[in-house]
Amino acid sequence: NAYARGPLAYERHFRELGGLIAVSRNPKIKVFVSEWNAQSTDWRTGLYAAGLLNAFERAGDVVTMASPALWLRHVSATAWDNAFINFDHCTWFPAPNYVVMKLWRDHAAPNLIAIEGDAKGLNAAAVKTDDGSRIFFKAVNPGAEAIEVALSVKGGAPDAAEFLLVAPGELSARNTLEEPSKIAPAPAEVRRDGNVLRFTKPPRSAGVVALSAPANS
Repeated sequence: NAYARGPLAYERHFRELGGLIAVSRNPKIKVFVSEWNAQSTDWRTGLYAAGLLNAFERAGDVVTMASPALWLRHVSATAWDNAFINFDHCTWFPAPNYVVMKLWRDHAAPNLIAIEGDAKGLNAAAVKTDDGSRIFFKAVNPGAEAIEVALSVKGGAPDAAEFLLVAPGELSARNTLEEPSKIAPAPAEVRRDGNVLRFTKPPRSAGVVALSAPANS
């Protein structure tokens, strides 16, 4: 049930570890989170994954490697029902954590960008490619109310923008062998107003805004 507050608490822990490392005899040590996940395969685990992946982005100076678990699980197993990949002898379905992690990975970039302003409950991270031509704004709204977002891009108006959103509507929503794509990214509306992008983050949703940036942004 810590899908909203858990990632932020974990991030504070990373920062505390980073502070201890910085004053230690080995200040160049980095952290490997060898196992992370939530204990479900409903949408809560997707919200948790999105929030924690953003925390990893923001704490990349401390956490340089992280690995999720449980990775694979046969649907007949009697315990540990939190796997990313769930299967029987014929087929498989992705849990929400897999759906979110793939969406985040499909929009990966190595350079973290500072975000300024009032996040109003959003857990967000922004990254850009080495050449600066692409920017990805990854955000999760774990709350029960929609959030209207106005995202200003410094340096000029974006050339293009796309919004991919995962918003199943209910915390209990889940994929199954019968409905393997019930929880999946779908295109959503994003409006461009000069250098400002406007879009809505529905309650308990996660998504990525991908934009082609002007050269000097």
